[in-house]
Amino acid sequence: MDNNDPSFTFRAAQVFVAAVEAQSITRAAHRLGIAPSSVSQQLSGLEAALGAKLIERTARQFRLTKAGELFLDPARQLLDDVTAAKARLVMADAMPPMAVRIASLGELDATVVAPWLLGLTERFPNIKFTLNSGVSHENREALSARSVDLMLAVDTVGDVDWIEQYPLLRDPFVLVAANDVAVADLTERPFVRYASDLQIGRQIEAQLRRSGVQPAPGFEFSSNQALFAMIAEVRGWAITTALSYFGTPLAGDLVRVHPLPVPAFSRRLALHARAGTLGALPERMADDMRAILRARIVERAGKQLPFLKDGFQVF
Repeated sequence: MDNNDPSFTFRAAQVFVAAVEAQSITRAAHRLGIAPSSVSQQLSGLEAALGAKLIERTARQFRLTKAGELFLDPARQLLDDVTAAKARLVMADAMPPMAVRIASLGELDATVVAPWLLGLTERFPNIKFTLNSGVSHENREALSARSVDLMLAVDTVGDVDWIEQYPLLRDPFVLVAANDVAVADLTERPFVRYASDLQIGRQIEAQLRRSGVQPAPGFEFSSNQALFAMIAEVRGWAITTALSYFGTPLAGDLVRVHPLPVPAFSRRLALHARAGTLGALPERMADDMRAILRARIVERAGKQLPFLKDGFQVF
């Protein structure tokens, strides 16, 4: 193979990995923001440069050949090595252009994301930061599929060797009820749930079962704003987290926060990156996030909800 062949490019390797992980030319094109025809051209050029067919692709089939299986790990390593090299240059103020894609959580959008990104842009002016919000399991899938470089997620990632974790916050669960509902009357009021396909919903239901509490079936929601609005509408109650409450605009107009009626439990928020790909950059970003969480949310919570004490804690 001639390494000077113009068809053998970093972009071609990037397209190949995206196509394999997406298992589709069209989905890979959508992820990369290019036309499907460009994906096909890049793959054809890469195969010509390597002198081997990498992917069998027809209308009904998309699979790696033996050569594709052998090339996949080196291609992934190439992407990680180039990203890591660019990150080292950025941290050394050599300032190459670089793009960093982040998957965030909706709870952070209204209070934390804007000052965090502004601070990062000032510190690293040659990095283009882009951010989209999702739920934790979607963010993990995005990191695994390389459609993002970093993710913010809670309690969904174990100790796996391909992920670096930077703990940010212990987020305690709390009870929220309509403003005119007394805690003593909760057994008579509707219980509003998170959707069962959300990790937060499953964690709450598990704790309720362990505590022998089984509220009747009722409404289920995937967003904090909708959950709080329904609580106010039906004069009901729910279990959520302190971050969900303080990160939702106008939540205080809809619900009031109370101590849990069951043993205390919490979840952990962390920043995650693929291991070894961004050097010291994730730790710097995590430090900035911790400072903003402490100033914008945790200090406010300490004044408004003293019963949380040290339960709402920045790591």
